[in-house]
Amino acid sequence: MKNKQKAGTSAVTAFFCSLKLTIFLLITLALVSIIGTVIPQNQFQEQYLRMYEESTYGILKMVGFLDMYHSWWFTGILLLFTINLVACSLKNFPRTWKFFKSPVTQLSDSFLATVGNDWRTGLGGKNSLETVGESVAASLHSFWAGNWQRTTVAGEHGEELHFFAQRSLWSRMGVYLVHVSIIIIFIGGIIGSVFGLKAFVNIPEGDKTSIVYTWNDDKTPVELDFAVECRSFTVELYDSGAPKEYTSDLVIYENGEEKLAKRIEVNHPLSYGGYTFYQSSYGSAGGAVKLEMHDDQTGKTYPLTVALGSRVQLPTGDGWVQAAQYEPNYMNLGPSVRLVMPTADGKMIQFWVFKKFPGFDKQNRKSERSFVVQEVNQRNYTGLQVAKDPGVWVVWLGCSMMIGGLFIAFFMAHRRLWVRLRPDPEKPGRYQLAVGGSANKNQPGFDAEFNRLTSELEQQLKGKK
Repeated sequence: MKNKQKAGTSAVTAFFCSLKLTIFLLITLALVSIIGTVIPQNQFQEQYLRMYEESTYGILKMVGFLDMYHSWWFTGILLLFTINLVACSLKNFPRTWKFFKSPVTQLSDSFLATVGNDWRTGLGGKNSLETVGESVAASLHSFWAGNWQRTTVAGEHGEELHFFAQRSLWSRMGVYLVHVSIIIIFIGGIIGSVFGLKAFVNIPEGDKTSIVYTWNDDKTPVELDFAVECRSFTVELYDSGAPKEYTSDLVIYENGEEKLAKRIEVNHPLSYGGYTFYQSSYGSAGGAVKLEMHDDQTGKTYPLTVALGSRVQLPTGDGWVQAAQYEPNYMNLGPSVRLVMPTADGKMIQFWVFKKFPGFDKQNRKSERSFVVQEVNQRNYTGLQVAKDPGVWVVWLGCSMMIGGLFIAFFMAHRRLWVRLRPDPEKPGRYQLAVGGSANKNQPGFDAEFNRLTSELEQQLKGKK
């Protein structure tokens, strides 16, 4: 029974420590991220229904592809990946910790045969082992910086002196730093998902509000602890009429006191109280149009003022006109207003009038009554996307740790050198100097360093003979 339990535990451990599982999860995350890029996320239902059939929308919503980064299965993938990282780290960390706790400081013949670099030379035996050892130690300190450890042990052919030094021992922790950083990023994402807020608000010029609405189909109102005012809004257009740049002058009030004022534009948001306000859209919030109506029958010209979206009685008392729509540069013809009015037989007609072309309506419609745009005082609203993500700093911390971990893991190597001085077992009366070296990365670079060091060490020791 115990053997079965042990076998079961080993199988579970092997599953979570599996490199195949890691690769599978990384490929899965890459694929679902592609899906999340292709399919717009967190849009409103009416926006999705403009892109997909209703049945397709239902399927995408059911499988969680419309808000996949908050779906249970995506969270499950991240959780499984986290468990995989933790399991792999716990499995390999004891072996890494041995380099810190119990480093190999003595060079035996069997160990020398396993290291990546080895070199031996003979030395004269006129001086004592201790004297020769002092000379070797002085050379080592000058050639290879490091905290050289020196030990004296009894060997088969007399006393042996061992020297050991290492560099960049902490580079072995780089991979664990990367693992921890990924987990921290996941934690930051979860914090932002659970405690964060994504919302929107439209504020007409001159108005202020302390209520925003959640970015979903429910559009749930959320009360802020402060108020936001759109002091002014400006839009700059291309000749085609497309918006080139638009900015909003926002002011933050808290307890009736102005706290912050900033002009925002796309990618230059305003942050206050843990919330960030991004410039995302704009639109018309009403306004007024000043018109002139020319009546050919009477030869008179009448001034009219019409609120956008509203109608006004004609001065002649036999009808009305409505300013249904305003476009700042309709078809590259400049400020334009779409008017709606009934004809004498009760039919509705609509037509555009242009500020730059005052004679257009008279020439185009050839009606007894024509209209000219004198002035448009449009009031815009600024569309703000509101975000609150308390986990963003946790994510930034994780990203910083990841950069540091990747740098350590890929560009730093743990390099070790061992030196052994002992009586030469094959040539009595002489000493044998053996040097071994090892690096866990960039072995070609370490080979060159090892060859240079042993060459300089040999030249200096021969000079002291």
